[in-house]
Amino acid sequence: MAGNYAKAEQMHFDVPQRNGRPDTIHIPKQLIVSLGVRTSPAYEIGRICEEAIAEAKILYGAGIRNLMLQNVKDVPLPEGDCLSTVSAMTVICQKIRETMPDDCILGLSILKEDGEALVTVAETTGMDYIRPKCYVGAVVSYDGIHEGIISDVLKAKKGLQSNLEIVPDIFDRTSRPLGPVTLTEAVGQATSFGLAKAVVLTGKDFMESKEMAKTVRNAFPDLYLYLGGGANAGNLKEAYEYFDGIFVASCLKDTGNMTGRLDQKKLREFMDAYRQII
Repeated sequence: MAGNYAKAEQMHFDVPQRNGRPDTIHIPKQLIVSLGVRTSPAYEIGRICEEAIAEAKILYGAGIRNLMLQNVKDVPLPEGDCLSTVSAMTVICQKIRETMPDDCILGLSILKEDGEALVTVAETTGMDYIRPKCYVGAVVSYDGIHEGIISDVLKAKKGLQSNLEIVPDIFDRTSRPLGPVTLTEAVGQATSFGLAKAVVLTGKDFMESKEMAKTVRNAFPDLYLYLGGGANAGNLKEAYEYFDGIFVASCLKDTGNMTGRLDQKKLREFMDAYRQII
C-alpha cells in the first residue's frame, strides 16, 4: 500500500488551477445533476450548446452547484475514440465552462469512453472531475465486453499534469463484471491502483444500491460513496443515510428518463426535498 501512496503523491501536480476550483468536490451531502447532451449532427452544434447552456443555467438557478456533462442522448452510442464525439464534447464543455460561474463544479463522462480522450477533454476545458463508467477490470454489458480504462486515464493525467478528480463507477447497473471479482475487490483496485478518492455505486434498483453501499462501507469506512442513480424526492432522505453524495437525472425529466427534457416542476419539488435534508 505504501507504494500506492507514493504513486498518489507523484500524480498531484503543482500547477495553476482554474479560478473557483475547490480543494475537493466530495463535500457532505453533495448533489450532482447529470446534464445529458447529444453530439450530433455536427451542423447543429451551436443549437446543442445553446440547449445545454439553457438547462445548466436553470439548474444553477435552482441551487445546483455541481453538474456532470454526459452524451447520453447519442443514439447509437459511439464506439471507442470517436473523433466526432470527442470534438463535439470539447466544444460543449468549453461553452458551458465559459458560461457558468466559477463556483459551479463541472464533471464529464463520455460514452463509450476512451481514457485519453476523457481526461484530455476534461482538462483542456476546465472540468473538475471525470466519471469513467468502466475503470477497473472488465465488464459485460448489453453491447459486449468493455475493458477498464484505468491505465489510459492515469497516463493521460500524468502527461497533462492534470489534477482532475477521478470518480469511477464500480459495477454499473448496465453491466456485470467479467470474472469472479467481488465488489470490494473492485473498489480496492479503483482506490489503490486507480487513485480514486470516491466511487459511484448503482444497483439494479434502490434496494440493491443500498446493499452495495453497506458492503463497501463495511470494508472502506472512510471512503466517500456516491449513488449513481435511482434517487428521487421521495427516497432522497434515505439515500443520504447510505451515501455521501448523489447523482440525479431521470427524476428531473418530463419522461422519467435522463434523455428527456428538464421538468421545472419536478426540479422545484426535488430541491424542496433536498433543502429539508441539508
